[in-house]
Amino acid sequence: MTAVEGRTLADEDATWRVFLGMSRDWFIVMERALGQAADASVADLELLEPLLDAGECGLRAKDLAAAAEWQDSRVSHQLRRMEQRGLVARARDREDARGTVVRLTEAGVRSAQVARETRRRVVRRIILDVLSPQELETLIEAADRIRGAVAEVAAQS
Repeated sequence: MTAVEGRTLADEDATWRVFLGMSRDWFIVMERALGQAADASVADLELLEPLLDAGECGLRAKDLAAAAEWQDSRVSHQLRRMEQRGLVARARDREDARGTVVRLTEAGVRSAQVARETRRRVVRRIILDVLSPQELETLIEAADRIRGAVAEVAAQS
């Protein structure tokens, strides 16, 4: 019997509901925590952390998109919003005038540091404090397999 055999529509529906609910609840809690602590969003965090890791040299916008696993256009729109809030500065790449380098401002560094610590605190509280080491390993392995299946489906469409 394969993994799919023996599963019912009720199993599929329950899986969908628990995944959707968990995803929604997780996102709401993280958005609220980041907003309160760092005046940042989950979208901000996805760009702030790679920029924080890059340090003063910053990142090319294209490399930032790859780090965040976002399309270039989404990065561009998010950076515009973050630039208006004084978190990032963009400049032409000196090595390739067609490219843009993104750097955190002083306010961006502070926001990124607080956002990262907030993210770590929420992950500890919601996942690490709840799951055993074995459950955490299983979660990570399952999530990796699910992401692989999602990538396959996305490539087919």
